Amino acid sequence: MNLTTRLLKAKVFSPTQLAPALHRQKKLRGFLGNHLLDLGLMNPEELALFVTPYPPLPETFEEIGLPENLLADLFLKHAFFRYNFSTREMAEALKIHQEIVEYLIEYLKQQKFVDISPRDLLRPSPGHLAGEIRYILSDSGKRAAEQQLEFNGYVGPAPVALEDYWDWVELQTVRTVKVKGARLREAFKDYVVPETLFNEMGPAVASGRSIFLFGPSGNGKTALAGCVGDVFDDSVFIPYALYVHGQIIRVYDESIHRPVSFTQETSAQRLDTRWILCQRPTVIAGGEMTEAALEPKYNPVSKYYEAPHQIMANNGVFIIDDFGRQKISPKELLNRWMYPLETRQDFCNLHTGQQFAVPFDQLIIFCTNLEPSTLADEAFLRRIRHKVFIGYVSTEQYMEIFRRACQHYRLKFDEQIVQNIIEEYYVRHDRPLRACHPRDLLEKLLDRANFLETPPQLTYEDLGLACQTYFIKSLGIVDFDQAREEPKPIV
Repeated sequence: MNLTTRLLKAKVFSPTQLAPALHRQKKLRGFLGNHLLDLGLMNPEELALFVTPYPPLPETFEEIGLPENLLADLFLKHAFFRYNFSTREMAEALKIHQEIVEYLIEYLKQQKFVDISPRDLLRPSPGHLAGEIRYILSDSGKRAAEQQLEFNGYVGPAPVALEDYWDWVELQTVRTVKVKGARLREAFKDYVVPETLFNEMGPAVASGRSIFLFGPSGNGKTALAGCVGDVFDDSVFIPYALYVHGQIIRVYDESIHRPVSFTQETSAQRLDTRWILCQRPTVIAGGEMTEAALEPKYNPVSKYYEAPHQIMANNGVFIIDDFGRQKISPKELLNRWMYPLETRQDFCNLHTGQQFAVPFDQLIIFCTNLEPSTLADEAFLRRIRHKVFIGYVSTEQYMEIFRRACQHYRLKFDEQIVQNIIEEYYVRHDRPLRACHPRDLLEKLLDRANFLETPPQLTYEDLGLACQTYFIKSLGIVDFDQAREEPKPIV
């Protein structure tokens, strides 16, 4: 049950009295409670009675905000895969209050779908409570469960109503997180970055708004963007699934969301376990991203949806890597997100044609080695508040990166050898120093040592051979099949 419903149910406000705060929320977005405080309609002590630091466990169908038949159908699908079950076990599987499960069992017994399971004396199940009543699906119950699995194959925790999801995303918004300089330095400690970058990235990350990282390739844009997710050290609640217009959309993804322990002093039994406490998510989408990836993905076999990237990234960080090289054109992507970047809400479509609004609350980072002005017009670029240029590294930075790479690969670092390599393969050929080169060259050196079955060591000869097969020198040839001479080795 979201805050609006709780306030109206408790008769703290009438719909007319609550209207100014709801109008302000629609215009500015954000958590309704903050607008009530800003308008002076409530004081913090009054608001605290209706806001908890975690999703409270719903005890009635009204509080859970889901149709009774949806929960009954989900119950049947869970029961179909069990020999028998108890009320407690089904409450744990559905992650809902046990009293609601008891009501569902009584309803399904009336429908002749559930029977009391005979006690199996030959095969007692370990761990079951003494005297615990166990149930089993009847033949008609199994047929009904099979029909429901054909209609929708989702078997998991009960979904969360979209209105409740809005409430928690707004309450946990990434824009109100306080980012300290020390935390930013801690997140970037494994990388060699100039002091000026902290001065530019710090305010950008603290704003919770979009960031454009641009500059030549191979200098750490993607790596630095990935570190931004580690700047946030707080946790957020992520729902396992959403219920939208009669459809189920799975949100929680083990490959993206990292659970953390719930340590609230209040009894965890009061926590709505349809939500899972996780670190703020970091979602990375590269060149494989298509326009379809921005809409809920319907699986015609399982008959339910997977959430798009921007929903999975809500309350966290969304990195668009190699921006401008996606299968979706930059113009289409930017047009798609022009409105969400401004209003912090997005509109998604179901395969049934129904459209619904979802919160758009993530720190979006665009990473590209293309000129920003060639990718977007001024109208879009002004909506990306922070533009940070990541250029080539200096000689001092290159040396430090090389030293750290040697330490990582357990090689003895020799500054003079690296200096000679810089003179021979960079200065002579007017080649810029890229942050990725030390790692790449050392890996090639290790590959050669592994092939020759010799102990790897940093020598000028071995490092020079790595450079010769790493860097490409232009020979002015477009088609080697038409060239009269074989390409000569780099010297």
